[in-house]
Amino acid sequence: MDSRPTATHEPQVQVIPLADRTALAAGQWQVRWRLTNAGPQPLHILSTWLPHSRFRGAEQAFDPPLTLAPGASRTLELAVACHEPPGTVVENAFLILRVLWGAEPWRILARLRVVVDPAGGPVMYCERITTQPVGFAPQGA
Repeated sequence: MDSRPTATHEPQVQVIPLADRTALAAGQWQVRWRLTNAGPQPLHILSTWLPHSRFRGAEQAFDPPLTLAPGASRTLELAVACHEPPGTVVENAFLILRVLWGAEPWRILARLRVVVDPAGGPVMYCERITTQPVGFAPQGA
């Protein structure tokens, strides 16, 4: 029996990449997302991480956590390294959010496709959002 919570019992968040970005240095960018809590209870963002080697940002912890009330939105700004030549497409990059939803720890994984534009800057597309409770392991894993 699968003990994973159903979709109505997990965080529901929208992750929308924003077009504006700021060059910090060669291959270093400040990028932005609009996060919206589409769920019925507050969402507390504990940390973020961008682990892909070609679109990378260090883990950033928030103390106190960033809190999104139900229906609330906020802009998230993160520094990333992206040293790829124009025209490069980076598949399967992730924005990982470690959150508390209710009193339970969760991970929210926003799968990204990043296209490097003619100016050398990253253009992000959110392809899919998945959630998983921390400590959950599928049966047979």
